[in-house]
Parts: sequence; structure tokens; C-alpha cells
Amino acid sequence: MAGLTRVGDTLPTLVDAVQDYIRDRIVSGEYPPGYRLVERELAEATGASRVPVREAIRGLASEKFVTLVPRKGAVVTPLVPEDLDEIFEVREALEVQECVLAAKKAGPDDVARMRVVLDEAARALKAGETEAVNQANAKFHELLVEMSHNTVLSEVLRPLKNRLEWIFRQNHNQRTICEEHEEIAQAIAEGDIEAARDLARIHVATSKKLILDALFGL
Repeated sequence: MAGLTRVGDTLPTLVDAVQDYIRDRIVSGEYPPGYRLVERELAEATGASRVPVREAIRGLASEKFVTLVPRKGAVVTPLVPEDLDEIFEVREALEVQECVLAAKKAGPDDVARMRVVLDEAARALKAGETEAVNQANAKFHELLVEMSHNTVLSEVLRPLKNRLEWIFRQNHNQRTICEEHEEIAQAIAEGDIEAARDLARIHVATSKKLILDALFGL
């Protein structure tokens, strides 16, 4: 009916904008695990009142980025081994499948885009540009999802995207991750489904080991 505004046409709310602001800083590491989120400071930083800030923090708590602590307020959720176990169990199931599907379905354009991202990561690694490597590696994983050409898998992964990127950034052994990305990409480019499956499983295990070591010395 003419004149009606559809839900999908509406602009993000102020709460959404504040939530994105805080989440981006958590994912980037600017607000590390255990960091206390002070409503007044966030209101000043974002130019919002404390009400949308409070709502944004509650939203991030539902996403597990933030923990609400009685009498202390909100803190960035500390990462613990038990939580990582569960997250990596889910990641293995989904990432192995997306690599298998990519090996089955990826076309020449997909492979070319993947190659561009891997080259970006390699250049940034050589230059010692840590943040650029992180961004390229995150883009590689986004491409894997796209290359699966499976809308349902993409929808399932979307809510996990930010949390996974946050966790990926806890690992500082970027060279190993980049090398494994190259191996996965080669298997996908060759359409080698079995190799893609095996390499994806190894990659998840490697990521988990590196992150547990970086965070807990395990």
C-alpha cells in the first residue's frame, strides 16, 4: 500500500548505532575482556544520552559480548576455555561444511576474489601491519561463506560473525593462520573436496590451540 514504510526501509536507531560503536571497539581489542563499560563515558563518546547507551549494553549482553555484573555494572565478557570449547565445536561444524561447499561450487570469479584477499594478507604480513592482516583474514572467512552459495548457511553464520572475529583477533600468530588459509584456498581452487574438508578441520583446531595458548597459556 502506497505511503507505508516497510520495516526493512527504516534507518538504524540510535541504540543500534551505539551498539555498533561499542561492539566495534570490543572486536578490535580497544575494549579488552574485563574492560568496564561506563555509561557516562560512552554517552560522551557517542553523543547519545545514557538511555540508548544502557539499551545498547543490554543488547550486547544478549550477544554475549558484555556481562552484567551485580553492583559493578557492565564489563566486556571475559573469555574462558569452556566458552571457547563450545564456540569452536560450532565453528568446526559450520566452517568445514562451508569449505566443502566452496570446493564444490566456487567459480573462477570466486577463486579470483579469494586470491586477491590472500595477496592482501600476505602483503600486510610482510609489512608487519597487524590490523590489515586481521582485516584480510576476516574477509577471507566472509568469502568462504559467500563461496558456499548456501543462503541458509549464511543466515546461520551471521549472528556468529562478530563473536568469531573477536576471538580470531586474540591470536597473534598470524603467519600460521595465513599459511593455512593458502592451503585451504588451493584445495578450493582445485575443487578437491576431501582436502578442503581435512584442511578446514585442521585450521579450526590450529586456531583453537593458538588462541588458548595466547589467552591462557594452555
